[in-house]
Amino acid sequence: SYMGYVPRSHLDMEEASPLLGRGGQGLGRRKVASLVFLACAVTAVVLLGTLAPRRTSELVSLDAASDSADGIPAEMASAMDRTVDPCENFYTYSCGGWDSKASIPDDHTSWLKAWDVPAEDVQDQLHSLMETDQGVVGTYFKSCMDEKAVAALGTTPLKPWLAKIEEVKDMRSLTTFLAFLGEYDNGAFFGWSVAGDSHDPDKRALHLSPGGTTLPDRKYYLSNELEYLEHRAVEKGVISGLLVTAGVSAEQAATDAFNVIAIETRTAELKQTREEGRASVGKYVTREELKAMEPAFYWDDFFAALSLDDVGMEGGSPIVLHDDQFFAHGLTSLLENPNPQMAHLASLAGASGTQGLEYVAFDRSKGDRSFDPEDAQVLQSYLRYTIVSTFVPFLPEAEFADVMKPMMADLYGLKQRPERKNKCIHSTSSAMGGHVSKAYVEKYFAEENRVAAEKMLESIRGEFKKDLETLPWMDDATRGKAVHKLSAMNFEVGYPSKWPEWCVLGELSEKEFLENYVATEKCRVTKELSKLKEKVDRREWSSSVTTINAYYSQKVNGLFIPAAVLNKPFFSPSYSSARNFGSIGAILGHEMTHGFDDQGRKFDATGERRKWWDSKTEEKFDERAKCISDQYSGYTLNDKPVSGELTLGEDIADGGGVKMAYKAWHNEGPPRTAEEKRLFFLSFGQTWCGIEREEASETMLFDVHAPRKWRVLGTLANNEDFAQAYNCPVGSVLNPGPEKRCSLW
Repeated sequence: SYMGYVPRSHLDMEEASPLLGRGGQGLGRRKVASLVFLACAVTAVVLLGTLAPRRTSELVSLDAASDSADGIPAEMASAMDRTVDPCENFYTYSCGGWDSKASIPDDHTSWLKAWDVPAEDVQDQLHSLMETDQGVVGTYFKSCMDEKAVAALGTTPLKPWLAKIEEVKDMRSLTTFLAFLGEYDNGAFFGWSVAGDSHDPDKRALHLSPGGTTLPDRKYYLSNELEYLEHRAVEKGVISGLLVTAGVSAEQAATDAFNVIAIETRTAELKQTREEGRASVGKYVTREELKAMEPAFYWDDFFAALSLDDVGMEGGSPIVLHDDQFFAHGLTSLLENPNPQMAHLASLAGASGTQGLEYVAFDRSKGDRSFDPEDAQVLQSYLRYTIVSTFVPFLPEAEFADVMKPMMADLYGLKQRPERKNKCIHSTSSAMGGHVSKAYVEKYFAEENRVAAEKMLESIRGEFKKDLETLPWMDDATRGKAVHKLSAMNFEVGYPSKWPEWCVLGELSEKEFLENYVATEKCRVTKELSKLKEKVDRREWSSSVTTINAYYSQKVNGLFIPAAVLNKPFFSPSYSSARNFGSIGAILGHEMTHGFDDQGRKFDATGERRKWWDSKTEEKFDERAKCISDQYSGYTLNDKPVSGELTLGEDIADGGGVKMAYKAWHNEGPPRTAEEKRLFFLSFGQTWCGIEREEASETMLFDVHAPRKWRVLGTLANNEDFAQAYNCPVGSVLNPGPEKRCSLW
């Protein structure tokens, strides 16, 4: 992907590479309780950041009144800070004016010029569609908007779900309950999904991954620095508050909160780091091997309950483990020792602040190797949280919203919750993205934008092909296969070339929002599980076309460019070619380059993960990639280091995208003027103008994308065409010289 911040698992990274992490959606991710809560608690950050109510004070017009003397459109010129030397800090040169004038809406964690501002139009269009729709889309939307009906039901819909948790007494009953949750696209302790099979691109596999955590990163649980202890204290208070509001006694809710944090801490201990996860390869195991690795869980019962009788068996779909460290008896250890400090819970009654939240490493060699009633009680705590946090968005907002405010403010600096209308637009789009996408395309999408983008893609592909054919460090055999992969790359632009068949939802009710959600989730699971028996559709989309983003999928070797991103300020028929190529062209080139980044290059033209590079060429690639990784590891955000190892794939894609887009633009028309060349790079730079809240800045370091400033400066420091366009002297920040410049694609 091309953009922002959504924490993604290794599974998501291997499956697809979205341009913007903040708005990106991974493929087939099964919800685990803590991740669901995160989605609820930071809705305005992750989900509604692009669906905010229309404002006036925060907006900067996208319409240029007139061009400046040097050919820069007025709207672009007003965003600049010309007092800054472009060769020293091109980000501030491009964005300083806009950043200094922009302000962040109270329900946002950041405000980005190219992403949040145009999303206002998408917001209005989707609202109009949903409000007037006479089918399932309109029914679902109206059920969300009817707050009186939601309030009248109160927490009553939760009661049968919470009561069912009491049935969990031993490992077999836990297995039964988790299978029950799985029928509704939910889960706990581990996640599962149906996604592509890296060994056979025409088929799918069942993927298992570790459970999630409420807080953004494992370090929030494993550090005893005061700031992280305080984050855990806020989480404890929010968990307890949610459970009490849902009808759990205050005493039980306090115990549950400690147990939930204990389980999430154990999970954080067992999981790989983000860097390890990004570099790891899914481990294929048989059913018997999985049972040997995690013997406590009743896997046969679990798979049978989900009608997955042949999964992991001869002739059936394979099982793929993501994080074999977690699944090397780690899940069993977690379930048998969910809270090693359980004996001290009684003494923590009435504890306040950070008391009882200190991290103590668990010694697995001394752990209990059995499952007893006390363990069941701890797991019940977590399951109560799973149910309540999953359903919070569908319960009375007046009762639950204030409970979540402390965490929203603590982690992201949010000051208010989004308008109800915006929450309902997101919920409807998430529940039935296909229906919404088709309606959006039919009413709002300009077909000529799709044609123009396809033409640009072919032009960029042509330049990439030239680059592959002339790279001095690549051997001829690998070169031929790489050119073949590039030629075989699928382009899905604007909307699906074939609209899929969606779930048959049956009757929805305008008065039962939560039940509508449950029905759509159950339908989604049934549809996804059926795909294990179907041949992969290589042109199948994993996101809505209303997403302002783009992504590349390794397992189908395909680019997917949603309709919503093919619009201002990324693209317009009224823009100059330099402006279009500098923005949407760089986006298209970015996604294409993902096919050849440090992970994408391991998949061949068909999407099979195998070794197809010559070993010596592979070493030369790794040398060049390390240069980029080291470069970005030298950058900081608020005095904290960027992880060049984590951001490497996106950094490679940024560099290749700008380079190929520039060459495609430069070579396709008449000789380009110096002003046009500078406009191309200015258009790229202004793609990343924006400001964010101080509280949320650390979460940017957990993203596979580098912070926005470094996406501009790091990319251009390696771009010789930029240095020439701005006459940057050798030795300046953005022209370090050929011997210091990192060069890959």
